[in-house]
Amino acid sequence: MITLAQLNALAPVEFATALQDIFEHTAWVAERSAARRPFASRLQLLDAMRSVVDQASAANQLALIRAHPKLGVRIGASALTPASAREQRRAGLAACTAAEAAQLQQLNASYLERFGFPFILAVRGHDPASIIANLQQRLGNDGELERRTALDQIGAIAAYRLADRVGSAPGAEVMAMLERLAGYSRSANASGAVATLVREWMLAAGLALWPATGAANAGGYLIGYATGGESALQTLLAGACRNARRNTVRYLGSAAFVIAIEAAQQLRLAGTHTTRGLAVLARPDDVHVDGSASALAGDAQQQWIELGSVASAGAIDVADAETMDILAALHGAQLADSALMLVREPDPAPGRRGPAELTAAAAERAVRALEAVLGRAQTAA
Repeated sequence: MITLAQLNALAPVEFATALQDIFEHTAWVAERSAARRPFASRLQLLDAMRSVVDQASAANQLALIRAHPKLGVRIGASALTPASAREQRRAGLAACTAAEAAQLQQLNASYLERFGFPFILAVRGHDPASIIANLQQRLGNDGELERRTALDQIGAIAAYRLADRVGSAPGAEVMAMLERLAGYSRSANASGAVATLVREWMLAAGLALWPATGAANAGGYLIGYATGGESALQTLLAGACRNARRNTVRYLGSAAFVIAIEAAQQLRLAGTHTTRGLAVLARPDDVHVDGSASALAGDAQQQWIELGSVASAGAIDVADAETMDILAALHGAQLADSALMLVREPDPAPGRRGPAELTAAAAERAVRALEAVLGRAQTAA
């Protein structure tokens, strides 16, 4: 792993060398991005690299698309970058059945014949069946839409590779994510774009998704989760809290789930095994910052309670629609039967600082506090 501070300090040639495989066999993306330093966050670096691709000539864009290998087609190892090989293995493509391999070969050939470039999909979060379904669906696109879709998928692949490779300050990343969400919150009909963005962040942080497609469920919720390993008997829920006074469960808004995503990313990069799992609740069609989210920034005592004690008859207001939607989402993700914990919402104190004033320093404290609550497994060497 290399840190963002180290990347900012490298000579241009060294910078380009360090990131030359973020975009498959295409060193010019990193070379042209070097002049845009310094980068304040990994997301800003990603934005810069994607902008370089967007501003490239059509010929260079097509060459970038054609530099990618065919998905699931057994080819010589030399044709795959180490990153591509890892991504395909994680998606199960190296171990797909003979029937799946044959179907992928046929569909890849049809796609290449139709569009003149290979089918590209950011496969993190996919399996062979969903990859085949995506390939079949996209064969019906027109050429220009598919060219744009291929470039968008390449951008997503770059996001995952940077998240695997580059360490950065958690407070800066939280603020960068919130800035992007704030831009969408001012746009009409942006929920689809926000869902795509939040899905990308969750997957980049190593979280699995429910629903698996990344589309929000009927209640509008998207859940990213990491089980914490076989020894983790509890899963902490971030992004929602119990309002003890009203006996309801409430969604906390963007600050809460962004802080939790960044905590997951920091733990993943550090290789830390936690004693608890983590579930992150997001509602992409509503990215407001709720007043109670300030509890995550260290302004109030955090208390964690078992979901079972909250969801038992009489413990919550079962007539409350938001409460029932959140509980339904947790049951759908098969998380409610574990000892899922909810943060108890404190009653706001007069004059308490609100989350609108959340700073990078406060965000970093919140990330570190959540890491501490998740705990580190005490294992013998």
